[in-house]
Amino acid sequence: MKKRIIIFLAIILGIVSVWRLSVHKAQKNLKPVTGNPTTAQATSPQKTNPLAGPKQQPQPNQATQAGNNDDLREYVAKLRQDPTYEWKLPIDFFGKVVDDSNEPIASADIHFGWNTINENGIISDVTLDSSSDKSGLFELRDKKGDPLSVSVSKQGYYPRSGTFWYSPDRGPFRPDENDPYIFHLHKKGPGINLITSRYGMSPDFGVPIPRHGPPIKVDLMQRKVGDTGQLILTQNKPEYKDWQQATQWSFNIEIPDGGFIGENDEYPYEAPTGGYQSAIEFDFQKDSSDWKTGITTNFYIEFGNPPLYGRLQIKTGIYTGGATLTYAINPSGSRNLEPAQ
Repeated sequence: MKKRIIIFLAIILGIVSVWRLSVHKAQKNLKPVTGNPTTAQATSPQKTNPLAGPKQQPQPNQATQAGNNDDLREYVAKLRQDPTYEWKLPIDFFGKVVDDSNEPIASADIHFGWNTINENGIISDVTLDSSSDKSGLFELRDKKGDPLSVSVSKQGYYPRSGTFWYSPDRGPFRPDENDPYIFHLHKKGPGINLITSRYGMSPDFGVPIPRHGPPIKVDLMQRKVGDTGQLILTQNKPEYKDWQQATQWSFNIEIPDGGFIGENDEYPYEAPTGGYQSAIEFDFQKDSSDWKTGITTNFYIEFGNPPLYGRLQIKTGIYTGGATLTYAINPSGSRNLEPAQ
């Protein structure tokens, strides 16, 4: 019985995918709707602040599997009758804006955006602006479409955004007026001019490293490879033509007069005071459960005497002849790593 249910759901999802593909193909030749939403003037989408932390990823409310199955069956049945039903789904949204202390933020700028379809069958993007009240609350009611994007911003804070799907095959997100979705805004601190890996339009520093060779030294302050440098990199990798058949590779990083601490913070703007490890080795064996062909790792770093602090991302793989470094360092010796605005 369980196997039959799984097969049935797989068939349903296949039907939904076919409907989506056919409608999206038709959408390319359609003209957008002009005009304003009824409750506010339509505006252009806001640009994302590149200095903000990772975007908030909304999670739909949990529902029972049986309830989701029933929703999906009903959704598929309506799609069979009307291939554009996806853009006619009812949209309500209830949100709340708070700060790092969970205190409400009033007058935050709210930007909604969603796809909808008009009475002539024309699919378009609709936007609407609002603001949070004194309790940090905001809402959107009685709209139709899917998905809904919500962006929240306030001067002096890092913005947040998320995408909410109302169709059962992608969610569904279930709005609740008594349990609004929370957007936490992080207050901006005093920024500083940091020394970074950026050069021209590129934010990264690509470093060539011998595949089996001697270590190289990277001067992070001067953005160059040479005889001196704070960061030492060594690797053992197969030749490019052999990497798919290779069974082992390694990559080593070292800061002799400092070290590394793993970084996974949403806002990595304050380096730790201690606990730095001077050398880290990544060793991958193909018969091991942790086998990887590529890595992206983030660290806080410390080096020098007196010490300087920064953050560093390293990307490399078994197939590359080197590594890509992205970093920011405070030249003053402060642990503050928040960039100047």
